[in-house]
Amino acid sequence: MTLKSILPSLFIAFAATAMGQQVDRLGLTDMNITRSDSASLRVSMTVKPSLCHLKRDQLMKVVPVLRSSDREFELELTPYAIAGKNQYYYTIREDQYKGELFRSGSSVTEQYAVNVAWQPWMADAVLDFDVTTSACCGAPVSDEEIPVAELNYMPPTVTADLDYIEPIAVETKEYALEGRAYVNFPVNRTEIFPDYLNNPIELKKIINSIDTVRDNKDATIQSITLTGYASPEGPYLNNVRLAKGRTEAVKEYVRKQYDFPASVFISSSVPEDWVGLRESIEKSNLPMRDKMLGFIDSDYPIETRNDKFRATFPTDYEWLLKNVYPWLRHTDYLIKYTIRKYTDVNEIKEIIKTRPQNLSLDEFYLAAQSYPVGSKEYDEVFDIAVLMYPDEPVANLNAANSAIRRGDYERAEKLLDRAGDNDDAKYAKGMLYAKMGDYDKALGFLYKCNSPKADAAIKQINEIKDHKGGVNFIQH
Repeated sequence: MTLKSILPSLFIAFAATAMGQQVDRLGLTDMNITRSDSASLRVSMTVKPSLCHLKRDQLMKVVPVLRSSDREFELELTPYAIAGKNQYYYTIREDQYKGELFRSGSSVTEQYAVNVAWQPWMADAVLDFDVTTSACCGAPVSDEEIPVAELNYMPPTVTADLDYIEPIAVETKEYALEGRAYVNFPVNRTEIFPDYLNNPIELKKIINSIDTVRDNKDATIQSITLTGYASPEGPYLNNVRLAKGRTEAVKEYVRKQYDFPASVFISSSVPEDWVGLRESIEKSNLPMRDKMLGFIDSDYPIETRNDKFRATFPTDYEWLLKNVYPWLRHTDYLIKYTIRKYTDVNEIKEIIKTRPQNLSLDEFYLAAQSYPVGSKEYDEVFDIAVLMYPDEPVANLNAANSAIRRGDYERAEKLLDRAGDNDDAKYAKGMLYAKMGDYDKALGFLYKCNSPKADAAIKQINEIKDHKGGVNFIQH
């Protein structure tokens, strides 16, 4: 088998090539390294033993090796050997070398070419020749690693000019805490019994929520609203009475636990919770599900709706009465409060560690500016801010920019889904996909972005797309 037998039948090169590189003492000339459209790499050269001058008893083995620049990957190519006159015949006679063997000084010329499948690490690799020279009987003379060529197919890196957006400052920081309690009452009665059934636990829900705000030294409760709901069964006017009376009973019980002004407490009621009933039916697989939903969505008079509903769907009604209606009797509570404004950066940093929910977005931003851009602390501030404000576009955009800078593209993509559709968000999306190597998707966002930064990024990406790469041969 000769080296010619490993040549491909067709090879289409698109990368730059370099010709005429001489490595005389290895018996080589006319070296080429090219990359093909079919994603393979070709190494070719001419082997001229006449260029190599060895002593009569010497043998030189040459192994071309592709190595990644970080030495993590390597690939050995087809080796060959050149031997002095005595060693050449001795090696043939003893059948001691299985590769291609040439005699030093011979006028034979052989074309060497090998194709290997392209792998990403080859974009930044070196072609080395591992050369081992031995004397008579295999005694080593020297081992060398000769760098021959540097592969430079790595495209230029996209440079992103990401800006962190300063949120609009708020002077009054308003917050709300809400929940639901299932306070039980004896049938058709409105007076409250704190120890009745599960009431100790349910009433504690409301108390604990209020205490969470009250115990925050920087918070001021503005209002506590209690809204009571009754299930849609029985006479409508009686449900009006029950919903209102039971809500007042819960409000008075809660009010007496504190010394807040009476004006802080607000109560309202919903005589029949048809919204909750509809939600439960929609999630069910009841036989008459769709017809019941159609009825609830109709404008049938509220005063007689329950009677008609029960008469129209008697079987399903019995199931709903047992399994759903008890959960339609509930008290929803909403606690509105304000938090004082923070201006001292050091205080804000401490609050980030203990009560980050107390901070507004502009206060988070103020703390971030005290750290170097891109530092661990800088990124952490924006990551915590978006946890506190998951639906705020500015919070998502700033956290996404931090994620892009540190290479966390999966997180950045999720955050940018909630970052809005302004020019800053479009630019960040363009830079994200450019960093990910999806240049067409990146350009789709950047072309829609009205910004000089976007124009510069478009130019960068187009240059990268046109980049072909090449090979630098090392002179010896």
